[in-house]
Amino acid sequence: MRENISGGEMKKRVAVILLVICILPATLAAATPFFQFGPLVSYNKTVVELDDESAWKDINNFSFGADVRLNPIKWLSIDIPATIGFGSKGSFSIALLPTINANIPIYITDSIGLDIALGVGTQFDFQYVGEAKEWTMNGHLLENAGDAFAESKLVYRAGVTVNLAILSVGLNAAVPCKGTFSASNAGDIFNPMWESTRVSAVVLFGF
Repeated sequence: MRENISGGEMKKRVAVILLVICILPATLAAATPFFQFGPLVSYNKTVVELDDESAWKDINNFSFGADVRLNPIKWLSIDIPATIGFGSKGSFSIALLPTINANIPIYITDSIGLDIALGVGTQFDFQYVGEAKEWTMNGHLLENAGDAFAESKLVYRAGVTVNLAILSVGLNAAVPCKGTFSASNAGDIFNPMWESTRVSAVVLFGF
């Protein structure tokens, strides 16, 4: 039996089809690139110290590095920021903060979008001791990787990124938890230390 469609119903269906046709190209045009890479600067002071104007003028209160971001799907990202520091006698350190994030994409125009990300991860502090010619992670030799990982802390991440075609600019906040993975009190492992929140800024190029 042939379905009878009223004029009003037909107009609604045509309107829905046209809406989909209009939204789909805009969504694809504003899509976040799969791979993003760029420079990063991190402020070493915590959020409770942000009002210290003199600290902002000291370059030693900043860490510099790079950020790698993978976006396998629109609502999921893997973020790996890394900062590097140099010591005496050939020593240097690398701090990694990999997180997996849930993204909320907001499209403003065809080429401008906004990503709000909430995620969780952990921090790894690698250090090369020049005199001993040894690598450590979280204060432990790499051969004791199990102990080194146990000394890591859970870190929560929140970020806002403005996507301008292939260029993105973002601000991120990292909140460490109170206890390490080896803490006897399981609640401390997930308990955020808000007063220890640190912020960073990044410029990313999409590929």
